[in-house]
Amino acid sequence: MNIDKIVILSLKHFTLSSIIEVAIPVPLHNTFDYLCDQKVSIGARVKVPFGQKKVTAIVLSHKQKSDFEKLRPVEEILDQKSLLSKEILDFLFWSANYYHHPLGEVLASALPKNLREGKPADIKKTSVHKNTLSHVNFDATTEQKKAIKSVLKSENNFHGFLLHGVTGSGKTEVYLSITQALLKKGRQILVLVPEIGLTPQMIARFEERVTAKVVAVHSQLNETQKLDAYLMAKNGEAGVVLGTRSAIFTPMPNLGLVVVDEEHDGSFKQQSSFRYSARDLSFMRAKLANIPLILGTATPSLETLKNVVDRKLTRLVLSSRPGQAIMPKVNLIDMRNQTAEALSVPLVAKMKHYLEDNKQVMLFINRRGYAPVFYCTDCDWKAECDRCDSALIYHRQINRLKCHHCGVEKMPESTCPSCHQKTLRVLGYGTERLEENLESYFPDTTIIRIDRDTTRRKRAFATHLEKINSGKPCIIVGTQMLSKGHDFSNLSFVGILDVDVGLLSLDFRATEHLAQLLIQVSGRAGRSDHQGEVSIQTRYPNHKIFNFIRSSQYTKYASTLLKEREKTELPPYSHQALICANSKNKNNAEKFLNEVAELLNNIDIDSVEIWGPVPAVIEKKANYYYFNLYLQSKNRNQLHRVIKTFYKHLDTIKVNSSVRWFLDVDPVLS
Repeated sequence: MNIDKIVILSLKHFTLSSIIEVAIPVPLHNTFDYLCDQKVSIGARVKVPFGQKKVTAIVLSHKQKSDFEKLRPVEEILDQKSLLSKEILDFLFWSANYYHHPLGEVLASALPKNLREGKPADIKKTSVHKNTLSHVNFDATTEQKKAIKSVLKSENNFHGFLLHGVTGSGKTEVYLSITQALLKKGRQILVLVPEIGLTPQMIARFEERVTAKVVAVHSQLNETQKLDAYLMAKNGEAGVVLGTRSAIFTPMPNLGLVVVDEEHDGSFKQQSSFRYSARDLSFMRAKLANIPLILGTATPSLETLKNVVDRKLTRLVLSSRPGQAIMPKVNLIDMRNQTAEALSVPLVAKMKHYLEDNKQVMLFINRRGYAPVFYCTDCDWKAECDRCDSALIYHRQINRLKCHHCGVEKMPESTCPSCHQKTLRVLGYGTERLEENLESYFPDTTIIRIDRDTTRRKRAFATHLEKINSGKPCIIVGTQMLSKGHDFSNLSFVGILDVDVGLLSLDFRATEHLAQLLIQVSGRAGRSDHQGEVSIQTRYPNHKIFNFIRSSQYTKYASTLLKEREKTELPPYSHQALICANSKNKNNAEKFLNEVAELLNNIDIDSVEIWGPVPAVIEKKANYYYFNLYLQSKNRNQLHRVIKTFYKHLDTIKVNSSVRWFLDVDPVLS
């Protein structure tokens, strides 16, 4: 994220003009002019005719003349006052410019659905969280005090901080202390978390400690709740806004601090429509407001660590857990010497030991369902999705084969479709099969499975967490939903299964993400006054990554990865953009990108490399074929200049009607 240059939208309020410029939520980079003989504010909503429809538009400016010959009049003025302030409009304008996305769609994505549909901007007050203030004895450590002091020293200036604390080191306590200090001065606080599942836990922590109103912003709220939260933040009624990535666009007139918790998490990147990174946008949000920014994590992304090296961020370290708590000991189980598919003999023995001691145990496997492979033992036929280049996952509980990419489901065959023999079996383990296997080893122990299948219903996740937080001995089986942010006081042992796939991936980010995942999962163990233990099952015990994991030296490992990235000129030592095309006709998608590549190669782009087009990692999804074209440059400005030039000349390419395409700036997926 380039935080050195800001594009500011010049705005003037309340000048009476017969022409207004508006942004409309359509996939066009244009703005549009309409006649309006009434007083209307910049940032207000108006209802305008567009084609055969009436749409909600945002007023951007007043004009004395227009380049359009025939102008249609505004149908209705929806807001008497500005809905979007100059500050938030500047931020959204910059976001649209950086990601080369139509301004109208960016503005629309920043509004709750009710406002997009033209409904009144009225508060129903259904989304207010009740404060449950309680006296908490928080005796800050020396490192925590230093971090708090450093951030508050910069309260009236933009300054970015990396709060690099080991798991369980009390990062949230630092957030809370700074929040309390700034709330007393009438400031508002924006806290971003990567997953909806973390939101209730974080809200509860804030409600216990602050007197200000706390509101949530995430996708599981109903539309009335989303509107309430948005408007209470906008009018300053809410002191703390806590939400997932979309909360970055929440208007807050007295914003005093932006916090991005678990900044390394890929969930901060929006992967559809307006493809933005909330973590990256947090830099600009804080810079425009001239306030401090905190990126908190135990496992910083390489981009963040490079910003520390480049002195764009100040690193604040929390190197130990408060009180008597110490980091867990980590050991490896060599699966080359084990005959079991999932649970090795040493792993089961350790689980029994901790359960007999009335402790909780967690097993991590990042694969839901019963088994990833449904196949024939005679002819090697395998159940695959007809719509995607992927295997069908067997879900035993519902007796269905499911594709986790397109969502298609089917009944499993009783005989092999190829050789017609009754020799069909399952191979591998998912959370569902692991749960079944555990029941045979531990028939009298409560097993709690947490994955996307068991948390679909409202409050299901919260119910599971309540059972775990009771402290009663149990076995927790989960995916990466449990890898971050959760504090289970009686959890003493963590077993990590099936991690080797991360060592064999072609994605250059795979080992970085694996190291982050292993440390985050390991960090769930031993949060109170006893040392926890972590066992990692692997067939590659000599891989260098495990030496760093066992010694809790993530920073050293990240440093080796940074050196590798620098040598290969890969991000963060270069900047990328991805143009992805898809079509039901394979040739059409590839042809379009070949024409794009030809167009780009005709531009003076010595500093920008063009790679492709190449098939996506999963080439076929939901009957569409995906191809990627990569743009890469060590110079960010040059990369963006080329993208702008590409859009100017896009009309020279005849796009087949069957082809869909999008641009992704700073992609995180291949």
